[in-house]
Amino acid sequence: MKIVKRDEMRAIEQFAIDEVGISGAVLMEIAGNQVAEEIIRSYPDRSAPIVILIGSGNNGGDGFVIARRLSDAGYTPAPWLLVDPGKLKGDALVQYRIHTARELPLHSVEEGLGRLDAALASSDVIVDAMLGTGISGAVRAPFDHVIDRVNSHAAHVYAVDLPSGLDCDTGRVENVAVRADETITFAFPKLGFFTQDGPSVIGRLAVKDISVPGTLADRIGMKLPELVTEQLAVQALPGRAEFGHKGTFGHALVIGGSRPFVGAPLYSAHAAYKTGAGLVTLAIPEGIYPAVAGQNQLALLRSLPEADGHFSGAGVEAELFEKVNAVAIGPGLGRFDGGEAFIEEIIRQLDGQPIIIDADGLYHVKGRLGLLARYDGPVILPTHPGEMANLT
Repeated sequence: MKIVKRDEMRAIEQFAIDEVGISGAVLMEIAGNQVAEEIIRSYPDRSAPIVILIGSGNNGGDGFVIARRLSDAGYTPAPWLLVDPGKLKGDALVQYRIHTARELPLHSVEEGLGRLDAALASSDVIVDAMLGTGISGAVRAPFDHVIDRVNSHAAHVYAVDLPSGLDCDTGRVENVAVRADETITFAFPKLGFFTQDGPSVIGRLAVKDISVPGTLADRIGMKLPELVTEQLAVQALPGRAEFGHKGTFGHALVIGGSRPFVGAPLYSAHAAYKTGAGLVTLAIPEGIYPAVAGQNQLALLRSLPEADGHFSGAGVEAELFEKVNAVAIGPGLGRFDGGEAFIEEIIRQLDGQPIIIDADGLYHVKGRLGLLARYDGPVILPTHPGEMANLT
């Protein structure tokens, strides 16, 4: 599933409008109807009190559609327009005019925040259609007050496209944001859902189709990042032979550990099994062998000579690598004199197998990046920001 930023979503929607011929009003109608149908499925009791909070942009236009569609389904939602109607424009204005022409109920913020708060307090469902993807920076009045009140009540909160107050691109909440129980977004998930404050406010995420497929991004040459979903992860894994055995699924070698760090290499070896390796050999300094052996139930153990609680660099012979399909170096390795030479010796004895260098392996490999660049096989360096800073 592809992820978009604010301007990318706008460009894709504009292409759908200009080149495909789907009008903005139609997109808004589809989006609002998707939210309404989700509410109807979850709250079949037509007497459930529902408050819909409407802002001035396209997000507010979605709110008008939701109110109308719920009314048509037999509910009595209470839509609250939080801006002067004169600020409405474009497709949102179209939906406002449809709503008023239908003579459907519409409350105004001019009735007072006290009355709005009373409505929120007595509602089962609150629909956040206030600010949408356009906001960046702090939320201003009256929305900041309304968001505070929404977050203080027990009603189930649906955020339309994204929670109001959340920055679509950065995931940052400047001062306040709706804490949604569910976020119903359209076409693509937004980058801000997965960074900084985003995961703490979006609740359960649903991505709804509005006739803007991912192929439109491809047609305009847009290269979008891909969200790693369970489905994508499953597709990326190699197939398993139905009648395979431990030799069928590859042999992984984990090299790590030191006197201060016994657990890390053990966890890595067990993770290799968990993700599908048929055999795992764990190479550790000989001094920690008893501690590791007492906790290990899966991996083959190979002890190597040590000095002062770390690998000494001796005893790394070619036969250790002969039947190995992938190598991980670094978990629990620690920092010690001779670490660079130790890793270099390992790399020189490998024959193109994938190699993963992690943890303190990254510290020791800083001076050997040229060797990695010339290595015949795949090299994976899973760095966090501090480790990347050290490497660069």
